[in-house]
Amino acid sequence: MPDSPTVAAIVLSHLRREVDVALIDADAADDTTRVRCFQRSRATEVVTGDRVLIERDPERPDRGVIVEVLPRRSLLQRRNRSGNVQAICANLDLLLIIVAADPEPHADLIDRYLVAARLDGLDAAVILNKCDLEGHRAPRIQSLLELYRSLDVPVCATSAETGTGLADLRRLVGTRTAALVGQSGVGKSSLLNALLPEAGAEVGTLSGKTNRGHGRGRHTTSTVRLYPLGDGLIIDSPGIRELTPEIADPGDLIIGFPELDAAARRCRFRNCRHDQEPDCGVTAARAAGDIDPRRWRSYLMLKQELVAGRA
Repeated sequence: MPDSPTVAAIVLSHLRREVDVALIDADAADDTTRVRCFQRSRATEVVTGDRVLIERDPERPDRGVIVEVLPRRSLLQRRNRSGNVQAICANLDLLLIIVAADPEPHADLIDRYLVAARLDGLDAAVILNKCDLEGHRAPRIQSLLELYRSLDVPVCATSAETGTGLADLRRLVGTRTAALVGQSGVGKSSLLNALLPEAGAEVGTLSGKTNRGHGRGRHTTSTVRLYPLGDGLIIDSPGIRELTPEIADPGDLIIGFPELDAAARRCRFRNCRHDQEPDCGVTAARAAGDIDPRRWRSYLMLKQELVAGRA
């Protein structure tokens, strides 16, 4: 393909060797605003949400080549079971952590998303979806939501069936770029379709047969995709049952738990492990009931994984 002027675009989705992008500030007279591209150099692997420069094929304006990945302001990534770092999406402002009564939510997974958000400078909110179904008012679930409210994490309830909370969700996103994250079966794609009927995201159902009776959601979304939502952008991602956020220095983990981080500043020793050291601020805060046991367990489990992963 002959060289042509580069134009700016945003990555909508990554489909194996090809990437779908949408032009930024496209000419109103240009009918082709979406372009399918190859990546000329793989020095930086592109992910959904990346801003890129592309060269379009003069003979086929719907085809092009990515020639440069522009600097990212944020990058959501995790370590997979093989220990490799996997980038999920870029240039986010907000994580929408979707939970539901079934599959039952757990603090551990929510906390991992909150850690990833805090360490990457993102805002986060917990969204209780399927609030029209029986079970969402169960004491255990309401107690979990109250925990995050106490930590100043926005919490709201939504229903793709009744439309409850959709206006609140749109206002929460506003002009930002948000990602729907959470385990399979919580209704992320149904929620996206309710917000954007034109999105046509594939929707599945919970299946005891396919999930061996564990009540886990079946994967429907298999590709991370970006959609416009009013003045903002929203990214739908595949369900993740386990998340180990990428943290370059395990010592930074405590920063992802602000109540622990605040207590640790009162420790006598700067290298305190918050175990048996004297005058430990975290131990004192736990004894005073200022640190919820669920959050402490989340911290210990994730710390153990991070240390084991670097052994």
